Amino acid sequence: MMLVLACITTALLSAVCGLAPAFAERRSVRAQDFGWVAGLWAAIWVFCLCAYHRPGLAEGFDAFRLIAITAMCGWAGVCIAALRAFGRRGLRFVVPVLLVAALGAEVFVGNVAYFNTHSYQPFQLMDYLDPNVNVGRGTGTYTLDEDRSYLRFLEIDQPIYNLHIDGLVNDDTDPLHADSALFFKIEATDEANSELNTFGTWQVGTQAPRTHTISLDLTGNVGTLTLTASGYSSTYAQYPVAVTMTGITANTPRAMNFSLLRCAAVFLALLAVYGLRPASGLWKRRWLAGNVCDRGAALVLGAVMAAFVIVVPFWQPGNTGLATEHYNTAYWDGESTVSFVYQQYGALAHSLLNGRLDLEEDPPAALAELDNPYDPTARNAAQIEGGRWDHAYYNGRYYVYFGIVPCLLFQLPFEAITGIQNLAYAPCMVILGLVFLLGCFGVMGQVVRRWFPRTSSAAYLLCVAALVLGSQLYNLLERPYIYEYTILCGAALLMLGLWLWLLAAATPVEHGGVLALQLGLGSLCVALVAGCRPQMELFAFLAVPIFWNRYVTKGRLRQRGAVRELLVFALPVVLVAAGLMWYNAARFGSPFDFGANYNITGNDMTRRGFNVVRIGPAVFTSLFDPPRLQSVFPFLQEVDVQTNAVIRTISEKFTGGMLASTPFTWSLILLAVPAARRSLRRRPAVYGTVLGAVAAMLIITVVDCQMAGVLYRYLMDYSPVLLLGAALCWLLAETALARRADGGEALAVMELPWLRIGLAAAVAWSLLYRFCTLFAMEPWLQGMNPSLYYTVSRLVQFWM
Repeated sequence: MMLVLACITTALLSAVCGLAPAFAERRSVRAQDFGWVAGLWAAIWVFCLCAYHRPGLAEGFDAFRLIAITAMCGWAGVCIAALRAFGRRGLRFVVPVLLVAALGAEVFVGNVAYFNTHSYQPFQLMDYLDPNVNVGRGTGTYTLDEDRSYLRFLEIDQPIYNLHIDGLVNDDTDPLHADSALFFKIEATDEANSELNTFGTWQVGTQAPRTHTISLDLTGNVGTLTLTASGYSSTYAQYPVAVTMTGITANTPRAMNFSLLRCAAVFLALLAVYGLRPASGLWKRRWLAGNVCDRGAALVLGAVMAAFVIVVPFWQPGNTGLATEHYNTAYWDGESTVSFVYQQYGALAHSLLNGRLDLEEDPPAALAELDNPYDPTARNAAQIEGGRWDHAYYNGRYYVYFGIVPCLLFQLPFEAITGIQNLAYAPCMVILGLVFLLGCFGVMGQVVRRWFPRTSSAAYLLCVAALVLGSQLYNLLERPYIYEYTILCGAALLMLGLWLWLLAAATPVEHGGVLALQLGLGSLCVALVAGCRPQMELFAFLAVPIFWNRYVTKGRLRQRGAVRELLVFALPVVLVAAGLMWYNAARFGSPFDFGANYNITGNDMTRRGFNVVRIGPAVFTSLFDPPRLQSVFPFLQEVDVQTNAVIRTISEKFTGGMLASTPFTWSLILLAVPAARRSLRRRPAVYGTVLGAVAAMLIITVVDCQMAGVLYRYLMDYSPVLLLGAALCWLLAETALARRADGGEALAVMELPWLRIGLAAAVAWSLLYRFCTLFAMEPWLQGMNPSLYYTVSRLVQFWM
């Protein structure tokens, strides 16, 4: 009876909401209005069929379920009707509707388990615990450990729809294991399985309450059920089984668990979809027009991306603090020491302040006694203790082969001012990440101002987002180690330098002081890149297309004042180059030797040499390997570099090549379109930048694989400039089609909305892809921060 009544009430509500826009607009009812009525009613009941499948939609259909389904239908109907009626009247009408939509989505969809389980009749599963099972038993408590990790429940003889661990407490006293994870393998017999059958694994984060309940899909009455616990284990973290619980409740009604974070994410997503629809004003207004709403959208975009820059480095709990003994440690005695790879810059700063270029720590004597100290097999055979991994070893001393610039910018002044060694890399990388983010906004702003003044606000904002999300910025921030620190420093200085150069190219020569400052600082930033990541210095060639128009086409080189500008431009380059060459020569006897070949690592870098066989697998993996998707969080699978060559391949796992996993870069195909190529040639600076970005991508990929290996973080060596080249192609296409559409060309009018949808979709994929990589790749937050990983997992997979 209640089910029939629900069908009637939802049908009436659907009719009212579906037909309401016709009355609000004072027009006759149309066929499409009845389509909305039928569509809304059908969507509600399809959702209910899926949501109430345990134990079934019709079973236990009571007044609460009637009210819940009717309320959900009313919420959905009101939102749809309001958008249909007021969607074209601007944000002041739409924002409240989208806010209501996000709130309702959180209540009715995000908390679907609350409504589904409301009528469940719970029972204590421990009442059926096999008395012969070896488990720790206290006064109302049960303890599992490595030797007692098995639970068996007999003669249950009733349905089980979910399980909930009551009073879960972590018994591991190791501070590093305060936040831990364990897995329960679930086996059971039911009306469809007379023998124990494995139904899956229950992943539990001890500090992630959302994981303490799991939904099951067993058939009919359950006879026997077993839970076998095991601890999480990976390269970075190992957790033993050590928990105490007060019980396990079966068929527990779930509480309403409102997530403000998920609601805010849904609201921002809805707002983005509305704001980026082809008919939106963001596409119709030029960015350079300076519309207040467009600037507000840029502020929101920048604030969201900056917030992630600030928080992502600290997703690993051990990264908190300014100076720590070493990362991934839950406690510290307060005394800064030089240890392992992560403190090299702190050790270098300490040595520089003491007038030394090497590290003060003495290498083991046994290392000097080896015929080839760079041979990892020889070091292992000699069982050398105390050797420093990824340090440069030369003439019996340790050196830092990573670029000196990050140390000079952060660690050296920090110790000089405070006296504390080893400024942690995480806060430094936050600053560099914000500089990179600012540089992306600035570079794209100057690109629009100089080359594409008709660019829409939406295209500008999407290109900035693509530049940030398509790069490896957030993956570098997630691993605040010396490798990522150095690369990010180079990328941040490069983007800042390019922005300053573009500003200088747009500054009138009459403003000599401002022009000189921009030229000098831009050259200084780009020159300093060589002291971070030398291969990135290849992008100094961008000075040619940036300044070509002023100094060559317009003949500024032949005018008065050009010599001073040339000196201001070149002087920082000369000074930085001289300093780096002296630094290299003083350490390794050659001004061009950065010391990377003397690295104490897993292979002999002094004999690595050049081998053409490395190029094919490196190019395919780095650029063209498609991402592997999976159906469970985090929806991406890591893959190894594949090769048939019998050769030592230095690599780390990937989740897709740069081009294959970043559809935003597919706009570079315009280089193969004759009409687009002719249009690019009419903008020599743009054409040179795009061609140079593609060429640099290939060159750096080959150089990296020959010099070091195939590693995911190396994509940052070229991805910002490659994405800049792709953005230029998108802007070229958008402005060209918009101009033709304004002229009434029918084909352009038809193609322009699809181009804009494609641009928005490409950036949306970059957002989802980058979010997933943060949870799918090393350092594997599943073990490093289980509470974060499993909480986010359940927020995404809300149906579990």
